[in-house]
Amino acid sequence: MVHLGKLLRMKKLLFIYFLACGWTMAQDSFDAVSLATDLLNSLSTPQKEIVSFDLEDPAKSRWHYLPHDSFAREGLPLSDMSPAQIQKTYALLEAYLSESGYKKMHQIIDLENYLALVENNPVKRDASKYYIAFYGTPNRDSLWTWSFEGHHISLNFTVTPEAIAFAPAFWGSNPGIVPDGPEKGKIVLKKDHNWGLKLVQSLSSKQLEQALVSSKTYGEILTRNQAAVEFIPNNGISFLQLKTNQKKQLKKIIYLHLDRMEKPVSQKAQQLLENEDWNNITFSWAGKMKKLKAHYYRIQGQKFLIEYDNSQNNGNHIHAVWREFDGDFGKDLIKEHYLKEGH
Repeated sequence: MVHLGKLLRMKKLLFIYFLACGWTMAQDSFDAVSLATDLLNSLSTPQKEIVSFDLEDPAKSRWHYLPHDSFAREGLPLSDMSPAQIQKTYALLEAYLSESGYKKMHQIIDLENYLALVENNPVKRDASKYYIAFYGTPNRDSLWTWSFEGHHISLNFTVTPEAIAFAPAFWGSNPGIVPDGPEKGKIVLKKDHNWGLKLVQSLSSKQLEQALVSSKTYGEILTRNQAAVEFIPNNGISFLQLKTNQKKQLKKIIYLHLDRMEKPVSQKAQQLLENEDWNNITFSWAGKMKKLKAHYYRIQGQKFLIEYDNSQNNGNHIHAVWREFDGDFGKDLIKEHYLKEGH
């Protein structure tokens, strides 16, 4: 496994190099494209056949966050790569994820090693069973997509010359709070975990009556691994009905999902939020309002949906996802690209 600190230093050096050459990711994502090409060029012919798909292949929207032995993934796993190829895969992920997002990804993957020890099941809990797949050919002037996925991670990127989309983006953590061992008390998805509780605990009794949509959780995010999602009815309190400090807290939770991506990757989602009618964004809560008690929250606008569930293992198993009603798997971005290109 490549050392995380070394990879982060490599990222900074890479950025400086491209900046010196007059290229920036914000302008054309050239470094990210070249990193994808570099990875593909390092693969053998059999590996390329496993990792490469047609742009319109239905596998593109077939995704999940279950362990590898519970859901068959498309693409090439880290377990079937050389150390150099693994490093190139992580370099590509670094180009798209922010420093905090990249660290979070590694922490989630590392929890597989923790579970392997706790459950004495290294076959099911295998930190090398994370898969990368490409749909179309990475190119500065064309449309292509790629994904990286395994237990509790599903990252899906759609890339055009004009913009990048990252929905759906799933992040999970089991355990939510590490109960024992040298990292006892560690919360991998700490902000998702703490900020939602902070917001709901700040609500007045009257506000809570509006926000609480169920006294019990649903046991899972409602949208699960659906290829496409629709607006969920029965929502809680609106942004308009929140106090100033509560509005700030809600915004922090929403932008947390964007902050895990590099700025050029989150720019399209940023514009989506700027065009939202914020007064009608809603915050919904289900279940208890304490740590290590099953709870769920949902934040929903006209164009996006955030779900957070912490129901399993007595409120110590987190699932969190960012979805876009029109933009999952880059649907709107692809449509715009084809209209521009005259397809």
